[in-house]
Amino acid sequence: MILLVGNLKGGTGKSTISFNLAVWSAYQLRRTLLIDTDPLHTIASLLHVRKEEGHQPVIYSLVAEEAHVQEEVDRVADLFDDVIVDIAAGDIAGFRAALKAADKVLIPLLPGQADVWALDDVMPLIDEARQRKPDLPVMAVINKADTNASVRETQETEEALSQVEGLSLAPVRIGYRVLMRRSLTEGLGVAEWAPRSSAAKEIDTLARAVFEIGEK
Repeated sequence: MILLVGNLKGGTGKSTISFNLAVWSAYQLRRTLLIDTDPLHTIASLLHVRKEEGHQPVIYSLVAEEAHVQEEVDRVADLFDDVIVDIAAGDIAGFRAALKAADKVLIPLLPGQADVWALDDVMPLIDEARQRKPDLPVMAVINKADTNASVRETQETEEALSQVEGLSLAPVRIGYRVLMRRSLTEGLGVAEWAPRSSAAKEIDTLARAVFEIGEK
């Protein structure tokens, strides 16, 4: 599968989600590649730490410029089971190029109306891609959700997203937890760092929905 993880709005945690999905994929004994187009090279930095620490399984990485995303994906797609493309915020050209190669799109966003409004810039690009690939699946996932059930902002965001045509909603929210940040400093996915945690369970649920793999 070629999965595009992106949002034109910054700060949504797309690199964290991309990395954790890649770790999950690799643990399914799938050959996994992460393509990093972000000038900050967050993904490349995470995988460098992972390599230095000797963590297994191996996750392969590739840094690509926005202008060459599609050709890089086309060049390596047959060598991997899963290719996850992490697109930089605000990178319209890279987003459009990656859409041409993608089998599925995952859009991380934060709770709040501002992130819902930001989809006004994303969905036209999706509609453009669907002129060539009318069945392109696009899923939104709420990231950094408040873990306090009494806070209604996340629920209100989900309700707003349900009204966006052509967009499905992930069956799980990814909570805002220290574990997610702490695991990254070690080059580990949260499921490796704290396998019994709620955060690990959330990533597992999201990954199974994205990759369409049921429970074992």
